[in-house]
Formats: sequence, structure tokens, C-alpha cells
Amino acid sequence: MQITFLNNGVFFIIAAINSLICFALFGMIGSVFGVLTVLFTHIVYAAKPDNNIFYVWFLLVLVLMGALVGHVLKLSVGFYIYLFLFSCFYYVIYNKDACVDRAIPFFIIFSCMGTTLPAVSVDMPLAYVTGITVSLLLLRFFNRKTKSDGPFSNGLFARGSYTGNKNILLRAFVYSVFLFLSLFIPDYFDLYRPYWAPLTFIVLLRPKEMSILKITVSRFAGSVLGATFLLVLYYFFGFNSVYVYYVLLAVAVFMLPTFLNANYIAKTFAITVFVLLLLEETEYLHDPTYLLPVSRVYETFIGGSIAIVASIALNALRDLQSKPDATR
Repeated sequence: MQITFLNNGVFFIIAAINSLICFALFGMIGSVFGVLTVLFTHIVYAAKPDNNIFYVWFLLVLVLMGALVGHVLKLSVGFYIYLFLFSCFYYVIYNKDACVDRAIPFFIIFSCMGTTLPAVSVDMPLAYVTGITVSLLLLRFFNRKTKSDGPFSNGLFARGSYTGNKNILLRAFVYSVFLFLSLFIPDYFDLYRPYWAPLTFIVLLRPKEMSILKITVSRFAGSVLGATFLLVLYYFFGFNSVYVYYVLLAVAVFMLPTFLNANYIAKTFAITVFVLLLLEETEYLHDPTYLLPVSRVYETFIGGSIAIVASIALNALRDLQSKPDATR
């Protein structure tokens, strides 16, 4: 793993500038979205070397629609039907366009998170849109890109995006069932914020991957290690000082690009630590309880276990469907 200014320094500078701008406009919630949207934008923008920023911006704005759907439907029968159908779509569309592949998980994650929001202020979507806009402009500036595709000329709107073989529908159904279970099980047992389990599932198990069991186990290990790492830090040191928390978050932001280029365990470990610090553990500053990091460990275990079982089922199904072709 390497630490360079081009990767770590630029990412940290963009996160700092974006966070300050969003904080000035929207307060603390803006600061959180300012850092979070840098990660989202970086992941989607880096999917292709010749990306068009308008296309990336459009995909990232669509993520807000997921949060709106979740907020309106809550954890109702309608939301479960929506989750099932959309995850089928995700499986079918996967591997057609790299930007879409990286944007849709955010859409599903925001959908699940939206079900937990009691109310939504106008500052939240405005902070998100501002964050991705500033992030994209800064990424374009630092990368000095001079060539890009025409907006919407490929990817989600390409003619070939919705074609596929007949066997994929059954695998999409299996994937969707397990994603459904990753939310239903923690919700049924009334666990603390059940969206973390499907979030873990989405991060761990990607559609149509080969050697998915090995990859899923690696991501599962990194996710559990990340949640456990923060739990240990809280237990031994605590973060009653806001300055200690900010230093830890700054280190996590600076090191994130290095870990994103590492193996599956290290990459998932870093993302887990980053997301927990940013989205969840900010509450610890106002309510110092160990419930949050503890719950993330067992909810990560639930989502990861379901992802592993799903990967075994998908592997077996793929092998079964490939046998007739091998005998011809």
C-alpha cells in the first residue's frame, strides 16, 4: 500500500474544502455530507478514465430518490416489494456500465437508510447535491481532464444495457431473495437500525462475480474487523473529546484512498471504519453509549453471514446452469 499526494493528499484536500463549504451553508449536517459525498463521487467518478461529469452527477443525484422512496414507504410491505424488484434490476443491469455498477449500491443503501428517518429537512438533500457538485468540480480540476464522453451516450441509457441471457433471471431472483432477507431478519427481531445488515450485504456481495465465495468471505472479514476495531477503540480510549474524534476521522479520510487500492479485506475494513465514524459515531459525541459500535458488530455479522450463504447458493446455481453447456 502506497501513500501519495496525488491520491491521499488530493482526496483529503477535496474532502476538507467540500466539508467547509457545506458546513458554511448547512451547518453540521452539511459537514457530514461534505465528506461522505467525496467518497461517493470518488468511487463513481473513478469507474471510467473518460467519464463525463454530467453523467456522474446525474447518477449520484438519483441516489436521493432512493432515500425518498425509503422515507415514504418506511419498512412496509410496499418497501419490501420495491427492494426485491429493484435488486432484481440491479443484478440484471450489473456489468453493463461501471458507473452504474458503483452508483446503484448507494441507491439501495440510501433507500434502506431512508426508512429510518423520522423527518427530512430541506438542508439534507441540498447538502448532498452541493457536496457531489463541489466534489466533481474539484476532481475535474485536479485531474485536468480534457476528454470525456457525451452526456448519457452510454451506460444506463445504452441500448445493450438491458440485454442478457435467460439464466440470469433466476440468479437475479436468488440474489434479490437474500437481499430481502438481510433487511427482513434484523427488522423482524427489532434490532437497532436494521439497515446496516443490507448495507453489509450490498458491500460484500456483487452480482455476477466469479469466485464470489472467496471474495465475499474476504469482504466479510474486513467489515467485521472494521466494526470491531472501532469498538475496541471506544472501549479502551473512548472519544469524549471532540478533538480526538476529529483527528481519528481526519486520519481515516487521508488513508482511505490507499486502502481502496488494497486487497478486499483492507478495502472493506477502511470503508467500514470511515462510514461508521461519519454516519453513526457522530451520535456518540452527543450520546456516549457503546450501543452503536456493538450493534454494528452483530448486524455486520448478520448481513455478512447472509451474503456468504447467498454466494454459496449463487455459485451452486451457476455451476448447475453451466453443466449442459459443458456437455455439448
